Amino acid sequence: MLSGVQGMVGETAVVTKAIDGSHHPGRIRARGEEWLAIPLDPNQRIETGTSVVVADIERGLLVVYPADV
Repeated sequence: MLSGVQGMVGETAVVTKAIDGSHHPGRIRARGEEWLAIPLDPNQRIETGTSVVVADIERGLLVVYPADV
């Protein structure tokens, strides 16, 4: 079992600041904390309030995709 940020892969979170592609990270709330996040699809925009799943960690950013996809 992974701990720390690596252990977050597969967890759900909520977008608190819109994510606008991989060059414009947004923010998500996971585990009661705010984290910088980018979308799995580098061109995708994910709006505030969207539930997302953590897919990976890249350069210290959480890589996410919408939970309803």
